[in-house]
Amino acid sequence: MENLDLESIANQLSCPEGKAGIEMGNKMSAFNQIITNQAIQKLSPQEDESIVEIGPGNGSLSLPILSGLGINGHYLGIEMSEVMASELRETLRGSQCAAEVICGNCLEVQLKDGSVDGVIGVNILYFIDDLLSFFSHISNWLSPGGRAVFGIRSDKSLKKIPFTQFKFHIRSTEEIKSLMKNAGFDTVESYYFDEEQIPFENTTVPADSVIIVGKKSIYTA
Repeated sequence: MENLDLESIANQLSCPEGKAGIEMGNKMSAFNQIITNQAIQKLSPQEDESIVEIGPGNGSLSLPILSGLGINGHYLGIEMSEVMASELRETLRGSQCAAEVICGNCLEVQLKDGSVDGVIGVNILYFIDDLLSFFSHISNWLSPGGRAVFGIRSDKSLKKIPFTQFKFHIRSTEEIKSLMKNAGFDTVESYYFDEEQIPFENTTVPADSVIIVGKKSIYTA
């Protein structure tokens, strides 16, 4: 990848574009492997379920989700970046379960209320301006007992990374959990994992994983 300044790195992480975006997607697949695996474990996709992934990138880390869904499950990837959506379609080609890709803003995607069993997103919450509206929107998608799982880096970790001064909304875990509860999630729990230093570009950056799990009540009003 050509040398990028800090603001350009933040922009590519937010919405990858062009050849540099494809290369960034590959780098992030390596950088995010641990946090994504942890998020998928908490999601625990089951056969025949319908799962939505927001911001899956090139999809190389998403394959365990599809494996868990079996032949009768349904996977929907919502990806803002056109170049990543194209890469994702190639990755999902030949999937055993029904797999669909939508390129666009997840807040503009209208799904039937109660039609989704689980939502997952890794390293996406930093790039959403209004988290309460976002959580309320996806909460409507979820069936009773459905869950939403998000993987993030802690605010302390993010503040030590130079490029997060651009584009990133850095929020504490407790703030995010509070917003999820306000949006209608019945229970919200978080899990912390220390990843120490992870190679990125020509250096290493401090990293950890926070997995936040929100569940809707099994009871309907």
